[in-house]
Amino acid sequence: AGEWQQIHYVENRLMNALFGLAFWEQVFAPLPGAFHNPYQAAPSDMFEQGFAQRREELLEMRLSELAEADLSQLLPEAWRKYRGYQSRWVNWRALNEQLVISASAIIPTAHMLAIWRRMLFDPGENRRGFPDLLALGQSPGDYCMIEVKGPGDSLQESQKRWLRFFESEDIPAAVAWVNWLDD
Repeated sequence: AGEWQQIHYVENRLMNALFGLAFWEQVFAPLPGAFHNPYQAAPSDMFEQGFAQRREELLEMRLSELAEADLSQLLPEAWRKYRGYQSRWVNWRALNEQLVISASAIIPTAHMLAIWRRMLFDPGENRRGFPDLLALGQSPGDYCMIEVKGPGDSLQESQKRWLRFFESEDIPAAVAWVNWLDD
């Protein structure tokens, strides 16, 4: 990668939002006991390990659809369709449509699907630990997720797990260890 065209401070917000947009209908599927009132921003079992098992058929169908889809079209369309509805996955104030457009055009579908499958395995635990920054180049695949650590800071366990996962899936990620310059 050469010089990055864009660098965004995203932490967990971006990947959670992309997941939420991609799986909106499956997350909000009206399963028995999942919703107790019309204002819930997530089903009751959203952050339990049984979430994916209860929706296995729906989620596998959706993963197959997403594997064939053009995410650079699908995710921005979902952003516009669901904009303003409550979801524990999408923090509307922390992101904008342009970031969804840029990220979905550059991050390869295979990388997104790998990340989403891991998130589905344990939605409560795997919704945190994502790197601080997303650096985007100009062409698909030209990106890097970057965790920034200052003096005396160390990687949390959730961050280490994601970094190991990214390495195993050939997803570009790095840790930037920064030091203060003395004046």
